Amino acid sequence: MTSLPFQKINSGTLVIFTEQLAAMVSAQLPLLQIIETLASEIMDKKLKSILNKVIARLELGHDLGDILEDYPEAFSSIYVNMVRAGMNSGRLDVSLEQLAKYLKQTHETIGKVSSAVTYPLFLVFALIIVMAVIIYWILPNFRSLYDTFGGELPKPTQWLIAFAYAVEQWWHLGVLTVSIILFLYWLYIQTPDGRWLSDRIRLRFPIFGSFFYRLAIARFLRTMAVLVQSEVPIIKTLNLAAPASGNVYIEGIIIEASSLVERGRSLTYAFRESGLFHGIVLQMISSGEESGVLDRLLFSASNFYDKLTEYRIQSIIGLINPILTILIGMIISLLLIALFLPIFEMGSVARGV
Repeated sequence: MTSLPFQKINSGTLVIFTEQLAAMVSAQLPLLQIIETLASEIMDKKLKSILNKVIARLELGHDLGDILEDYPEAFSSIYVNMVRAGMNSGRLDVSLEQLAKYLKQTHETIGKVSSAVTYPLFLVFALIIVMAVIIYWILPNFRSLYDTFGGELPKPTQWLIAFAYAVEQWWHLGVLTVSIILFLYWLYIQTPDGRWLSDRIRLRFPIFGSFFYRLAIARFLRTMAVLVQSEVPIIKTLNLAAPASGNVYIEGIIIEASSLVERGRSLTYAFRESGLFHGIVLQMISSGEESGVLDRLLFSASNFYDKLTEYRIQSIIGLINPILTILIGMIISLLLIALFLPIFEMGSVARGV
């Protein structure tokens, strides 16, 4: 019995496991002994549990590829097919080394994206905290002071008090509304049409669209390169690599391109017709087909898109961070001005008297 599909194994843990597996297979140790050793040393409880089940089935003589296929929460279809390809060709160590490099690159890319969005998210979170402190702790103390002034408060102060009152009275309704909208959106993108539309719109986002596109294409090309290098048939390679893009819209276009290849068209022609690939990448794929080194040139193409993705991350962060910093500074300044404006005006009147 397999684990639940939503109990995913940490990608970093899987990278380490695959690197160790590749090294021990290269040393020509018995496969069962290797898995037993790794299972005894691994710290991740979910992966340890899966490996213990793998050991039990290996002892019964089952094929490793068939066993791993039953645990998709740990081993993707790409992982399984590369293991099968390595075992069928007698080059399991080579396939595992390629797989370890692929998983490590994918893990590092995800890490770069995560670290890139950390600071902007921190700024937004800090703004929410500051606004909450002003509304719930500072403003109530100022209200009692305002009551002693008499007369009409300045407009900015009135607006701040009205906003604070609305937040105090209706915050639960706002949270509920946002939660319902997000839940309905989540339900919608679980449907094939919803996911397709969501992924297509994501590629058209201003500023961010090109980043999502390059990230998806880099993932696809790297996955395809690894599968081609492992001598997986080209049609199966395309169908396996397409979901690795992480974008259903792009996946559908790649599947259509694979049908052209299946009908006898060249890979270069199919990719050109798809409209996903342009210029230098098409030239690299064409050269790879003609020279028989498609895997190497696919790796080069994926590295090319990785670099573009990295540059795009840097440019987006370089644009967003100053804008967010200035915007947050302006919002906090306006809040403080609205708070202290009645006191300033009172002081001006006193001096005038």
